[in-house]
Amino acid sequence: MKKYSLYSKKEKVNLYFWLIFFSVVALLPLYYLLITSFKSLEEATTTATMIPHSFELIENIKFVLNHEDYNVVRMFFNTVLVFVLKAAGTCITCSFAAYGFAKFRFPGKNALFFVMLATMMVPGELLGIPIYEFMVNTGLKNVFYIPLWVSCWFGTDVFMIFMFKQFFESLPMDYLEAARIDGCGEFRAFFKIVVPLNVPVYTTVILLYFIGTYNDLYGPALYVTEKKDWLMANSISIFENLYKSGSSSYIVPWNYVSVACIIAMLPVVLLFSFMQKQFLESVTGTGLKG
Repeated sequence: MKKYSLYSKKEKVNLYFWLIFFSVVALLPLYYLLITSFKSLEEATTTATMIPHSFELIENIKFVLNHEDYNVVRMFFNTVLVFVLKAAGTCITCSFAAYGFAKFRFPGKNALFFVMLATMMVPGELLGIPIYEFMVNTGLKNVFYIPLWVSCWFGTDVFMIFMFKQFFESLPMDYLEAARIDGCGEFRAFFKIVVPLNVPVYTTVILLYFIGTYNDLYGPALYVTEKKDWLMANSISIFENLYKSGSSSYIVPWNYVSVACIIAMLPVVLLFSFMQKQFLESVTGTGLKG
């Protein structure tokens, strides 16, 4: 049987050209990060070249790992602690809120959901000053990373509520009605039926929060001051400010900064490599369900 293509040969060439072009553009920063990690301090701070003339990767890695303030194991576990607290709070509270919107009827539900979605238009930075003042005045600024995770236990992530709702709406009510007839309460039905049937969305939330916690520079820089409490995000600033003497102009050792960035990237890359199937399934489901 003869197969017909949706694209002509000319259209295929044009399509592949643009795909390759944008792939190169997207990978260019990563390539430059990698080659900078090979450079010597002098080359990294004086010359912008696409091919390194010096190859001192091993020396750069040794310098970074042996730096007195760079305790990568401690910073990684501090980051994991914050991630667990944020992800657990979001998975519990946001899924409860989404379950209410998806499976219950009450007056003003649609209007309330619309108002909640509208709050996504408010920049988070707008609330930065009042939240910071509150944490300082209540003495919670330096207590167990509270400013970084406490809001997640109050269902404040509107996007996650929306994503959970899209999945929960696809669950047939017959399952829940049968559970209620058998004597299940709402909480038991939720944990025994709703959660197991929506594992992909929970997996995606966990993955997104891990990446988000890992990439968050604003929160740790604002609230984490003690070196023993530093997260992976703070590890980059160690080498950015390595030669800072107080003046406005100072040398930034980009070779050491690049090595620190690559070390910080490895857990995220590995996590996504193992969980990309669940992530893609949930993203596809968010667009199709509901």
